[in-house]
Amino acid sequence: MKCFFKILFFFCSTFAVEKAIAQMPFAIQHSSACAGTSVIFNSTVFETAQFPSQIIWNFGDTASGLLNTAKDIQQANHIYNTPGTYIVSLHVVDIGAGTIDITDTITFVLSVVHNFGPDVFLCGDTGTYILNAPIVANAIYEWNDDTLTKGPVLAVKETGTYTVKINGCQVTDTIGVFFTAEPNLDLGRDHVMCQGEQISLNATSENATYQWLLNGAVLPETQSQLNVTAPGGRYIVNINVAGCGAYSDTVNINFSNYTAPPFNLGPDTLLCPKEIFNLTAHVSGATGYAWSSKGLNVNDAVNYNIDNDSTITINNEGRYWAFVNIAKQCEVVDTMIVRYRGNKQLNFNDTSLCLGTTLVLDADFGTGNYKWESIPPQRDDQNNTNQSTYFIYKPGFYAVTATVGHCIFKDSLNVVFNDTLKLSLPKDTALCRGETFIIKPIANAADYKWQDGTVGGLYSATASGLYSITAQNGCGTDTAQMNIVFESCPCTLLLPNAFTPNGDGVNDNFRPLHACDMTDYSMTIFNRYGEKIYFTKDPLEGWNGKIKGSLLNMGGYVWTVIYTKPSTKQLIQKQGSVLLLR
Repeated sequence: MKCFFKILFFFCSTFAVEKAIAQMPFAIQHSSACAGTSVIFNSTVFETAQFPSQIIWNFGDTASGLLNTAKDIQQANHIYNTPGTYIVSLHVVDIGAGTIDITDTITFVLSVVHNFGPDVFLCGDTGTYILNAPIVANAIYEWNDDTLTKGPVLAVKETGTYTVKINGCQVTDTIGVFFTAEPNLDLGRDHVMCQGEQISLNATSENATYQWLLNGAVLPETQSQLNVTAPGGRYIVNINVAGCGAYSDTVNINFSNYTAPPFNLGPDTLLCPKEIFNLTAHVSGATGYAWSSKGLNVNDAVNYNIDNDSTITINNEGRYWAFVNIAKQCEVVDTMIVRYRGNKQLNFNDTSLCLGTTLVLDADFGTGNYKWESIPPQRDDQNNTNQSTYFIYKPGFYAVTATVGHCIFKDSLNVVFNDTLKLSLPKDTALCRGETFIIKPIANAADYKWQDGTVGGLYSATASGLYSITAQNGCGTDTAQMNIVFESCPCTLLLPNAFTPNGDGVNDNFRPLHACDMTDYSMTIFNRYGEKIYFTKDPLEGWNGKIKGSLLNMGGYVWTVIYTKPSTKQLIQKQGSVLLLR
C-alpha cells in the first residue's frame, strides 16, 4: 500500500508540475510590427523548455500558403505582405516542461512615411531640440532614445541619431541632432622665430571647416592645423562651425636670420597622483622665457604668461609650452603634454584558458618601459618584449613591471588551462518503480543545467523518460542524455519504519522484510548524532536495538542499505529512518 501511494504521489506531482509550467505567463516576442518587412519571432517559453522535441509556429497568415508555418526553430521569420491583425500561435513539446501552447494577437501596419528634415547642428554643449513625429490617432509611440517619452514629441538633449516607432513600426526617416561646443579660437601671440625653428598653428574646433590665408592669399591647406615655415608672415584662419557660425583669428609669425639653438622640453610625461613636477627649459643663450598652458580639451582656453622663469612648477595636467628668447634676437618653442594617471591600477586576476587559445595582457599606461617575466619562460620573442601588451600561450606564472614617467606599476597572475568538457552520463538503465536513481555526470565543468531547468551536478530520477544535461566551462558547452525505465519488479526491498526489541518474539529485529536477489549487501545504522552503532553484510541478520550488548534509548535512528542487483549490475543505495519502541 505504501509503495502504491509513493508511485501515485510521484505521478500526481509530475502532473502538477507540468500543469503549473503550462499555466506560466509565457509570451511571444516579435522584432517589428511592420507589414512588408521580415519579422523575427521568439518566445520566453524557451527559457524553461530548453530541450524541445517539437516546435511549431503558425503565423495566422493563411494567404502566405506554405510559409504560414515554421517547424523546429526557436527564432522564426515571417513577412506579412498585407497589413492587419493576425493570431500567432506556438506549440512546444519538451521532456521537462511538457506540452505548451501560446497564442498572441498582433497587428501589423505599414510604415508611416515621414521626413524629419536635414540633420540639425546646435551651438552649445547643452540645450534642447524638439522633434515632432506624425500624428496618428490612438497610436503608441516608441522613440529610440533612453527616455520614457511615449508621445509624438521628443525633447532631445544629447547628440545622437533619432527615429520613432508608431504602433511598433519604425517611420521611414531618421535625423541626426548634434550639439556643437562653441569654439574658443585662439592662434596665439605674434612671434619672431629663429632660423630653422618649427611652429604649428592650431585652430581645432568641433564640426568645423577651415580656410587658411597667408598675407592675404588663400592657402591650399584645409586642416585644423597649419605648419608654419620661413619666411612666415600674417596668418588668418576662417572657420565655419556647424550650428555656431563663422569665426576668424589672425597672428603674425616671422623668422629671423639668427640660427636656432637646440631646444627640447623632453617627451610627454605621466605623473603619479598629486605629484608636483618641475619643468625646466634648458637652452643655450636664453635671455627670456614666456610659459603658457592649456587644458587637454580642445575648447579649453589658453593661459598666457603663467611664468617668466626658466623653470615652472606643474601640479595639473595639460599642455605646457615655452617661448624662449635667444640673445634678444628671436624665439624657439617646445611643448610637453603632462598627464596624471589618476586611480588607474593594474588588476590582473588568476584565470584559466582553453587549449589552443591565447590570453592577451594589457598593462598600457602610455610610453614607458615594460618588463615581463614568466615561469616557466615563454618564447624568446615574448620574454624580451618591451611592449605594454603580452601574449600568453601556455600555463604558468606571469608578472610585469611597468615604468611610465615617474610611476612604477607591478602585477602578476597565474594561468592554468582547461581541458575539454568530455561530458558523459551513465548508460541507459532500468529500475524498479519506487526506486530513485541518482544521475551523476562526468565532465570537466562546474555549471550544469538539466532538461527541466534544474541546476547542479546531481539529479534524482524517479520516473521513466529521457534525461538530458548541458554542461559548460570556459571552453564551451556540451550536452548528453540517457534513458531510464522504471518497471514493475518481482522483488522490492522493503524495511519497516518501526520495531519493538522487547523480547516477545514479535518484531524484535530490524532487517529487510524480504531478501531480494542481491549481492554486496550492507546495512549501516546511525544515531541522531551521526555515530555508527550497527553494521552488517547479512540481509538475514537484523539489529536488536543494542550496542555492545547494552539497550539503546527509544527514538529515531537512520539507516543506509547498499547492494548490487545481479540482473543489471547496478549499485543500489537506499536510506531511511526507523523508530525504536519498547
